[in-house]
Amino acid sequence: MKVRVNQKTDFHFIGKGEDLDLELPIDAAAHVGGKGRGFRPPALLMYSIAACMGIHTYEALHQAGKHVEDVEVETDGERRPDYPKVYTKIMLRFRMKGPDLTDKDIQDAIHEALTRTCSIAVMASRAAPITCEYEVGSLKGTVTAA
Repeated sequence: MKVRVNQKTDFHFIGKGEDLDLELPIDAAAHVGGKGRGFRPPALLMYSIAACMGIHTYEALHQAGKHVEDVEVETDGERRPDYPKVYTKIMLRFRMKGPDLTDKDIQDAIHEALTRTCSIAVMASRAAPITCEYEVGSLKGTVTAA
């Protein structure tokens, strides 16, 4: 996969991939000189993890014959205070709707995505542990890669 970023002005870049005719605005943090003209790179990693996990969790449930009406994945990450400000912990919170979802269905689907099918989460978890919480109606639980 190839993507390219080109500087537009100072800390503002525009990203473009080879597969879609879309542009992605990227900017630095304000304390560095960014002016809020795009996504910050660390946030893009969180968007990638959330979307990848959402897609692969939905896929696993769908393949298991489960009807899923809605999937929402929220992220929270802790980063080192000093440079490099790498993520040290990542938390994902899933909220889903589906009439026949069980704890086992959800746990199995999230675990499969976290450890096998979501390449972004598998890669990121080598640097920072990822914990997933879920809430589906009255069902609540936690899934980790271990």
